[in-house]
Amino acid sequence: MGDPTKSGIRYHIAFVILAFFFVGTVVPIILYQQEWYKDWLRGLPFDVRILVHPAMRMVFAFVGWLVVCRMVQDRERIRMGLLMPPMQAIKAFALGFACSLAMFAFGVFAEPNEIHYTLVYSSLLPGVTEEIFYRAFAFGLLIQAARMNLWAAAFTTAIVFGLAHLVRSDVRAMPIGEMIGWLAMLSAGGLFFAWIYARAPWNLWVVIALHAGMNLWWDIFFNHETPPFNGLVTTIARIIPVGIAVYLVIFRGVLRESSATTIKA
Repeated sequence: MGDPTKSGIRYHIAFVILAFFFVGTVVPIILYQQEWYKDWLRGLPFDVRILVHPAMRMVFAFVGWLVVCRMVQDRERIRMGLLMPPMQAIKAFALGFACSLAMFAFGVFAEPNEIHYTLVYSSLLPGVTEEIFYRAFAFGLLIQAARMNLWAAAFTTAIVFGLAHLVRSDVRAMPIGEMIGWLAMLSAGGLFFAWIYARAPWNLWVVIALHAGMNLWWDIFFNHETPPFNGLVTTIARIIPVGIAVYLVIFRGVLRESSATTIKA
């Protein structure tokens, strides 16, 4: 994969991408602090309420995508990695989910949570919408359209990805030291997800499956106080799936053949 920054950063395009990215991140957080907004959300059915913030970010992502595509001449080379050839999408999804099974291997020693349909909302929904917004839209466009350096784009989007979790009341209720550690771990995950996505290359399904799978096993096995799962063990359980994915995608190049046939969007 060539270096998209050779022609120099397109600062005007980077500004537009970052504007949509930061507004799409901040607006839901600000709204959630307003009592009138929380009252409005409480009046919605649960299945609708849980979709409001992800849907809001998807609107920002796809409108921003269309705006940026109109700004660049080589837009046929810009891709999200969603509309892949079927076998490449299946292979990438299977690889990402298989890597997440390392977390399942830890979880079989725990007392599982009660499994119910809300797991769909806390595992599959973030796995899809957060990867579209943070990786495909913000990170992907900063490199492909704005020609930003990979690591600059990865660090920028990863930090915002971590800080965006401050909207969760359970995160804000943590002691400051624990909160900083939690946000740093989330940001590190966002950084590695971006690296995997770029080297897939641009096959979003691998990080969607990895993200959704890790969320699923977390909700089933780890999201409660169950011995012997202290902070160190749960951290290791998160690191191993990502490490396997980094090894297979980046160092072994198991998805690299997709670069010749990936189609736009």
